[in-house]
Amino acid sequence: MSAQEGGEGLKKETLLVRAKMRFADADPISTPIFQTSAFRSGDPYFYTRNTNPNFQEVEDLFNRLDHGAGAVLYASGMGAIDAVLGLLQPGDKLLVHSLIYGCSYRFLSDHAERLKLRIEFLDLSDSKALAKVLDARTKMVFFETPTNPFLRTINIRQIASVAKKKNPACWVVVDNTWATPLFQNPLELGADVAVYSCSKFFSGHSDLILGVAIARDREVVESLRKKRFYSGAVPDPFAAWLLRRSLQTLDVRLQRHVENTRRVLKFLGGHPAVKSICFPDVDGKQLRDYGGMLFFNLADDPEGAKADRFAGALRLFDRGTSLASVGSAVAVPYTGSHLSMTEVEKARIGLDRSLIRLSIGIESGDDLIADINSAIAQAQKKRRSKV
Repeated sequence: MSAQEGGEGLKKETLLVRAKMRFADADPISTPIFQTSAFRSGDPYFYTRNTNPNFQEVEDLFNRLDHGAGAVLYASGMGAIDAVLGLLQPGDKLLVHSLIYGCSYRFLSDHAERLKLRIEFLDLSDSKALAKVLDARTKMVFFETPTNPFLRTINIRQIASVAKKKNPACWVVVDNTWATPLFQNPLELGADVAVYSCSKFFSGHSDLILGVAIARDREVVESLRKKRFYSGAVPDPFAAWLLRRSLQTLDVRLQRHVENTRRVLKFLGGHPAVKSICFPDVDGKQLRDYGGMLFFNLADDPEGAKADRFAGALRLFDRGTSLASVGSAVAVPYTGSHLSMTEVEKARIGLDRSLIRLSIGIESGDDLIADINSAIAQAQKKRRSKV
């Protein structure tokens, strides 16, 4: 590479601003970070609020993984959901599965009110109930599968079939964050849009926040891209670069997540202090495999005191908002992921203080099980009251 042409004879103060290397002939093994807000006139990228090579590389990969018509990267998973809701118009009807991430629940409720949407939360696993509430004004059905919490599986093909029969113009949107496109592909099962929080398994290291939406229809993709351009929910080139680097090891990490999760699942299933365990139905068709997250309850814990003691006693599980990472984590959804929901809303979906969420990382399975076993033993001990 050589200095930019036409730079000879310039004064120092001009060189400080204008001197740059020509890199058109460079062919790096790893895509460099295009940390720039603008490109020269005539460049197809022209402005990073529109797009950026780092965004496009990730988007093209997601589109190939989910077999869509295009993908759009956003500053966060919630940004992706907001863009998808932008497809709706005032008066449209939105059906949402009642078991979703707490912030999604709150956002969808508040957003529907502001946009004057008709929103209804219901159990979408009941196809007969769905058929009763679906009508010509139903423009979108939104759900997660496996669900958060409880990891219940919703039949994507069945939901799409029922929705399209009632209204062919109805969009079926699936939050596929927990399964990832390596284990489940909603668009191949009839969904119109798949959304992901990239800060989970895709990042895998709790070091970035991004979201992505993939659609089957090119017009929907362009609408989502336009929404990003005008709303400003634009990702950062460095975060996009980090995401692309992390995606290189996604398959390897998921294999370890699956292995460790199944070992923990077997251990908990045989422990006398464990009341119940939540794990999705891996049917090998819709959901081809699964790992990383599970929920469980300890016996005789109606107020969640044991759950809190258990979470506090763990040594190898971080307690916080981090999850689906190489490092294991623990949370109590009632006061964590679903904190934004009211007590009435939590009661309506059957969420209480005793539910524990484990995010199983890639550490030694033996060490994780030993830590869980020790924490359960400590959770069984009653705290001594202070004199």
